[in-house]
Amino acid sequence: MKRTIIIAATIIYCAVASAQKAETIESFISTSHEAEWYAGQIEAWQKKVDANPKDEWAWRNLFRATNYHEMFTTGYGDEDKSPSAAIIRKMEQTIPDSYALNLCKGRYCLHSDSAARRGDNIYRAIELMPEDVCAEDVNYLACRIWSIDPENPKVGELFRKTYHMKYYPTRIMHYNMNMLRSMQPKALYFANGDVLLGPMKMMQDALDERTDVTIIPISYLHSPNYLQALFRKLGIKPKTFDVQDYGNQYGEDWYKHFEADIIMYLITETKRPTYFSTDILSQTCLDKDSIYNEGLLLKYSTHKYNNFDIAMHNVREVYHLEYLAEPDLVYDAWVTSQQLDLNHVTLLSHLIPKFRKKGETEQADRLYNLLNKDIERVQLFEHPDAKAAIIEKFKKDTEGE
Repeated sequence: MKRTIIIAATIIYCAVASAQKAETIESFISTSHEAEWYAGQIEAWQKKVDANPKDEWAWRNLFRATNYHEMFTTGYGDEDKSPSAAIIRKMEQTIPDSYALNLCKGRYCLHSDSAARRGDNIYRAIELMPEDVCAEDVNYLACRIWSIDPENPKVGELFRKTYHMKYYPTRIMHYNMNMLRSMQPKALYFANGDVLLGPMKMMQDALDERTDVTIIPISYLHSPNYLQALFRKLGIKPKTFDVQDYGNQYGEDWYKHFEADIIMYLITETKRPTYFSTDILSQTCLDKDSIYNEGLLLKYSTHKYNNFDIAMHNVREVYHLEYLAEPDLVYDAWVTSQQLDLNHVTLLSHLIPKFRKKGETEQADRLYNLLNKDIERVQLFEHPDAKAAIIEKFKKDTEGE
């Protein structure tokens, strides 16, 4: 009997120990978890909601945990019948017209909800935004209203607010500042992903830094409102790009051709210097022979030129790179921040022997030491193979100097 009690107590202890405490569900660009973790958070936040059905913060996190778990396991399938949709419907009944409901509807639109698809909930969420709103949600609302209503003054206001809340890590901000400052006047800059767009937009809105550059999120080219506003901003004739035509002609890769054609139209009509984030070649079907590496950015050019000299000039005169050797601060622990740090190695290490060949030994040593320190500092526990490949490339680029 005593042994049975001990075993039972052990089982109870293990069950309690394995239960998760409710934690803020953050974007996976900052903190990545396995699906099992999100499952535990669903249970933890459901208890919070059950204890206080009017707790908007609990609902917000319950929805995010459910949404991420669904994303990382089954996918969304039939959106109207998914677990995320079920949470939205429960919120509609329990906290109607609340900030949390409108925020979550902005992230996940039911097929039947035409108002949410228009972006109505984004405007309402901004109106209802609480004083203690978290920085991630402000950043999200800034990006969403930028895509559906880019001329709205709330865009700049929200990006300024996000900047002052220090949402993005300093390393990501440095990376974006280096890119922004290396572009020619009145440049076009195309990119995808929060970490390659949001910080740059913030620096324009909050610091008046390089406001001559037009930042263009490639995914926003699918938004008619954004595209028409972009034509007006750039002072060029509007043009219609029929999605259906691209689908019929190119099948599942239609969007790559759709985006590439719009990009080329903007380049041709504006005749402005054009830059891309370095991951763009895998996302569109642009002519790779017209893309040149200038360091942390790719530049479009119809004629060949010595891009290595420009990349070396950027390392020598434009980029601030000393932060690569600095220790992490607490809010620099983003997975994405570390990945961007290692981008420096893959994009710049080939310049080290070029500096030496030109007799610029001091610059070669400086760059080698910074990149080597960067490799040592970055942990990247979740992607050890990727880090190993970067280390191997660094050795090949710098061996036999």
